[in-house]
Amino acid sequence: MTSSTSSALVLASRWASASNRRREGLRAAHSQDAEVLTDLLHTYLRLKSSKGGRISELTLAHYAESLRKFLAFTGPAASPQHALTQLEPEVFEVWLLDLQAQGLSASSVKRHFYGVRNMMRALVWADVLKIDPSTSVRPPAESEAAHSRKSALSAATFRALLALPAAEHPSDPTRAARDYALLLLGGQFGLRAAELVGLNLDDLDLSLGHVVVRGKGKKTRQVPLTARALGALGIWLRLRQSLVSASPALLFSLSHRNAGGRLTTKGARDIAGRYYLALGLPPALWGLHTLRRTAGTQLYRATRDLHVVADVLGHASVNTSAIYAKMDASIRREALVAVEGLE
Repeated sequence: MTSSTSSALVLASRWASASNRRREGLRAAHSQDAEVLTDLLHTYLRLKSSKGGRISELTLAHYAESLRKFLAFTGPAASPQHALTQLEPEVFEVWLLDLQAQGLSASSVKRHFYGVRNMMRALVWADVLKIDPSTSVRPPAESEAAHSRKSALSAATFRALLALPAAEHPSDPTRAARDYALLLLGGQFGLRAAELVGLNLDDLDLSLGHVVVRGKGKKTRQVPLTARALGALGIWLRLRQSLVSASPALLFSLSHRNAGGRLTTKGARDIAGRYYLALGLPPALWGLHTLRRTAGTQLYRATRDLHVVADVLGHASVNTSAIYAKMDASIRREALVAVEGLE
């Protein structure tokens, strides 16, 4: 059963009418029932958010995690310190300070807050609350510009990263080919973590030289493949044929526990993380989004065209892509040298 079918069935029962929503919502709020509250949150987001049915499963999972964190803060269900039906803005402000004290970044705190704010709006929709008590609360702002907080790999470092799978697995060419394809798709074409693991064999067309990527909000884009990518994927596909797997996934797990199953985002991050560690990169760079930032930076450096960057990376606006123009210090240095030459 698909998630959309499942949510439709839930809507047809528990949340179908205003009276049902209020009754079930009140019961869940009073008992701090995380499962039912998550169900309400997800249904509300699919029906009432601007993205509606296009909201990604990853976003839904993130917001569910945020709700669990908030419920843990409000206290045990049997005797909560803060009842969900009697929240004041100060409760959210203290929670945000608590998250920061745990060492979470401002961006992570903001994401958790937005998840809980949507929960409050869902409770208003269910007529459990009359108003959203978090409306006046503002999440913490970043103390640094985004391009200062986030880094990309240099071209030389990325080349060294791509050389590692073969060097680390000389007796396991299948693993080396899979890992190389993963790193290349992330670092040259800027695929997001969910996009990487969501690729299917049918999305790839080596004869026409492109791959269809299903991005955020269920939007698809067609990304042309370079000769290097075509060669790498061709090798992986040939080796893949010798493995027993019914999975439609382009990249799948080779671990004993999930052998042949679709690679998870955590599994993909762990693969990249081992190579980052081997290169001696700092933990701040241990993430698949580092590869996406690398692709964006190198694309802008090669083209100086934000529209190309936005098109390849799947950004809805070139304003989102502008960060990659700021992240490459060499671009700013070249501009300053050029200005100096005009003096």
